[in-house]
Amino acid sequence: LTPDQVVAIASNIGGKQALETVQRLLPVLCQANGLTPDQVVAIASHGGGKQALETVQRLLPVLCQDHGLTPDQVVAIASNIGGKQALETVQRLLPVLCQDHGLTPDQVVAIASHGGGKQALETVQRLLPVLCQDHGLTPDQVVAIASNIGGKQALETVQRLLPVLCQAHGLTPDQVVAIASNIGGKQALETVQRLLPVLCQDHG
Repeated sequence: LTPDQVVAIASNIGGKQALETVQRLLPVLCQANGLTPDQVVAIASHGGGKQALETVQRLLPVLCQDHGLTPDQVVAIASNIGGKQALETVQRLLPVLCQDHGLTPDQVVAIASHGGGKQALETVQRLLPVLCQDHGLTPDQVVAIASNIGGKQALETVQRLLPVLCQAHGLTPDQVVAIASNIGGKQALETVQRLLPVLCQDHG
């Protein structure tokens, strides 16, 4: 590794444990699991890097062989704060989300590959039927909302505010989805609900 890579690993909460785990698992992950040193560094360079690396070692074969993911997809899921939890949730929910809810593995990976991926996946499982059947969204729109940091909160806020924003404020579902599909989607939706009348009436 380079000094810069060592610094990147160390510069997070749990950096000591992450460095020690890289020293221990780098040969295993590269030789037995086919990852590159750069991929190992990417996984390690977040809060909880130790746990993420150990979970990759444990679940990479399962996720690739049994669930059809690629090593790159596993690395993408693992390379965030909460990577351990996201990987475990993908293992648990990928079959359910694909078979029962009609998502593709790529969509599940997209939802999981952000901080809070675990919570976003669980919320998609819970709210996808409601948002599609009761609120008229498409699965693609639900995935777009969920595929950001704070996806859980954004989905819950869409469920709560979509009727209000469309009926009382005259927005379209597409506009609500566009607002929600970014980091901070929850706060943006709540602020639109609060300020849209003021900005339109007072500021034209």
